[in-house]
Amino acid sequence: MKQMKVEINELIRPELKKIKSYQKEDKEKQYKIDLSGNESPFDLPIEIKREITEQIIKKPLNTYPNLYTENLRCSIVNYLDLDLNCNQIIVGNGSDDVLDMLTDTFIKQGDFVLALAPTFSMYKFFTVLSGGNYYNIPLTKNTVTFKKIKHKIDTLNPKMIFLCSPNNPTGEMIDQEIILRLAESYKGILVIDEAYADFSNTSVIRHVNQHTNLAVTRTFSKAFGLAGIRLGYLVGSKELIEQVNRVLKPYNINSITSMIGRIILKKNKLIEDRISKIIKEREKMLNIFSLNKNWDVYPSSANFIYIKGEDIFNFAKLLNQNSIKIRIFKKPKAIRITIGKPKDNKLVVDLFKDFKGGKEDE
Repeated sequence: MKQMKVEINELIRPELKKIKSYQKEDKEKQYKIDLSGNESPFDLPIEIKREITEQIIKKPLNTYPNLYTENLRCSIVNYLDLDLNCNQIIVGNGSDDVLDMLTDTFIKQGDFVLALAPTFSMYKFFTVLSGGNYYNIPLTKNTVTFKKIKHKIDTLNPKMIFLCSPNNPTGEMIDQEIILRLAESYKGILVIDEAYADFSNTSVIRHVNQHTNLAVTRTFSKAFGLAGIRLGYLVGSKELIEQVNRVLKPYNINSITSMIGRIILKKNKLIEDRISKIIKEREKMLNIFSLNKNWDVYPSSANFIYIKGEDIFNFAKLLNQNSIKIRIFKKPKAIRITIGKPKDNKLVVDLFKDFKGGKEDE
């Protein structure tokens, strides 16, 4: 009997035909310095790794983890030190996971979702995956206004709005007054992605109890330097979290990840020192890059710098030739440079001075 060929592409959901799988840039090329992913330049100190190792040795791995990671959720509440309880937190496999939970909970076929542009690409991915229609507000430097966002709300009536603050890739803060006015007047779900908020000393988490539609996402990947364990969380009102819990899978965080998260949350001094060092390096590099009057260097409240300019790709090429990887954006022409270790930042600065055509005083 002749075997019939099954056309798999005809069986997938129609939404998936609009989606391409996520790919890293320059998959094949190896770089000595990677300043493209907004990761922390600091690995955990060896003494903390030893503490983690000792805990792993003691921990039985033949049993399931805590069903909904209550110990970790309560540790996050203690760390935030706000008027929250453990049931106002959902943890996920990176903040991507909790962003996905939000669209799974609230977005259905045909719903409109609004965001800024450029911004984090996964907002569009999760919207399309849920069958929603994704629209954005083109963003130029210092142009985010309540009036502009409100106009789009009145036009589209979106079910959800994603705002990244500080924004990735531009590094700009969205004024807290704008966020709170939106939370007050908007009737949909307002998601504030605070992946980089630790570098800005600004957060709207304390307002979730006053606005039931306000959802705030955070991550352990950036300031905490734990991108390798993939851990993020969502903070919201009791009413919002109750609904998102409907899509939460049991045992979604493994025992080791939960344990590492709880350990790092007790290391406040380490975290604060590292954030301070990154901010100091960021400000130094911002001042130096601003010497090039042909570039539009965006003010940054994150752990990276975003630069636009006609000759910016030539600088990116120079960095690549010196085995330094950065993030390149084609529309508009721009680059994003993660703040790295001081010695790596110095190399970038030295190359910039060569590119600019001479040494400048620091």
